[in-house]
Amino acid sequence: MIYLDKFCATLAVFSGLILIALIGLTFSDVILRYIFSSPIFGARDLLEMGMVVVISLAFPFTWRAGGHIVVDLVPDYGLKFLTITRDILVRLIGLFIFSLLAWRSLIRSEDAVLFNEATNMIELPFNIFFIILAIGSALQVVVLGVEVTRLLLGLSLVPSVRWANIKEDASSSD
Repeated sequence: MIYLDKFCATLAVFSGLILIALIGLTFSDVILRYIFSSPIFGARDLLEMGMVVVISLAFPFTWRAGGHIVVDLVPDYGLKFLTITRDILVRLIGLFIFSLLAWRSLIRSEDAVLFNEATNMIELPFNIFFIILAIGSALQVVVLGVEVTRLLLGLSLVPSVRWANIKEDASSSD
């Protein structure tokens, strides 16, 4: 599990670096557009496709770190069996959804090549980004598969890498 967590963290760092570059591109584009009336050609294309990369590579880390929004629709009433059953069911649904996303992204990548689809301004080919989306989704499937296996074996899902020294506090200071 430690190798999976470190791999997810590495992807997240790479994703974060791309996001920082996109923020710099946006800042530069705004400055050039409004001060010098000369925007960066193709900046919007780069931003749109860059966000595909950022989000796709962040899937596994976000899941492992618990950084997604959680709504408990099915209470567990404090019973361990119900909690494990619910957790397995949620992960199996996620496995199905991300498998479907990976599969459809690969098919869409082939279509993008066939129809020569690209961005409007600088003509970045779409197929590369569909492949990146498929890879990110497939990595999420691996993470979910490992977690389902660990749950079925009765093993812990606690991340083996400490992400940050931040303590969550549910209390409000209102």
